[in-house]
Amino acid sequence: MWNQIPSLQSLKLFDAVVRHHSMTRAAKEMAISQSAVSQMIRQLEDFVGVSLLDRSTRPMGLTEAGHEFHRTVIETLGRLASTVEDMRKAGNGQNNVVTVSCNLGCATYWLMPRLNYFSAAHPEISVHVMAAYQGAAGLHDGSDIALRYGDGKWPDGPWELLLKETIVPICSPDYLERHGLAKNLEDLSSRRLIHVAVQDPEWLGWESYFKALGRRRSREACDLRFGNYVQAVQSALTGDGIMLGWRSVVADHIAAGQLTPACQMPVHLDSGYYVNVHYPLDDDGGKAQFLSWLKAEASKTPDF
Repeated sequence: MWNQIPSLQSLKLFDAVVRHHSMTRAAKEMAISQSAVSQMIRQLEDFVGVSLLDRSTRPMGLTEAGHEFHRTVIETLGRLASTVEDMRKAGNGQNNVVTVSCNLGCATYWLMPRLNYFSAAHPEISVHVMAAYQGAAGLHDGSDIALRYGDGKWPDGPWELLLKETIVPICSPDYLERHGLAKNLEDLSSRRLIHVAVQDPEWLGWESYFKALGRRRSREACDLRFGNYVQAVQSALTGDGIMLGWRSVVADHIAAGQLTPACQMPVHLDSGYYVNVHYPLDDDGGKAQFLSWLKAEASKTPDF
């Protein structure tokens, strides 16, 4: 069995490359040379027998197999890290662990990039993230804190608003340089738009965006469609077209200069991310401190 599993080092390295969209930055994080990163990724692809990275794009993207493999990697490494940390805490007579449940998009794009800062400030508190690929997060799965997107009117409440959502058309700086800002809805309607095809009634796509601004768009011949938001973000990063950016997902990309608004026509939604907490909060303050930190981070998330 063990000869069918890649090395832990190669999995950690693959995750670093995906997170940074760059072998150079991944090499810096892992404290090895860029050539060593490239060689190890090639060895990993040879091991699994498929290409994981799409090297024809800039920044580097993932192949279809790469998306599936990365999802499995982060879930597996996350469970392993959580189990080891829980065992350490138990061995030291401590139980200061906070379990958070949310959807995969929230975990990947909003929560996980911020967790290092919380861990640095509170090394005594271990955070276990339970990311659901599908379905709504809740406290029924044993989590202490749940984050869920919607209108907050769910029967398993009470739910408290954490982050109000905004959507705005976004693109790469390279696309913006080549095509310029969309001057109005008619101009935007004529561009190549990137769609995400999901079976979620809470998800608002381009049709809903144009409807909210009083227009109906019929032209879609040259548009691009993807099965999940991760693929759509990768396509936008490579300059393929304009996608509909959600505040909770792309605010950090915009702050880092990787993506930029394609027009000045945001739509502020009534929905957003809500938080539910398993009361009473722990006496040692770990869960209360994490909840307070969540609220502070939400308030600092840039809006459009």
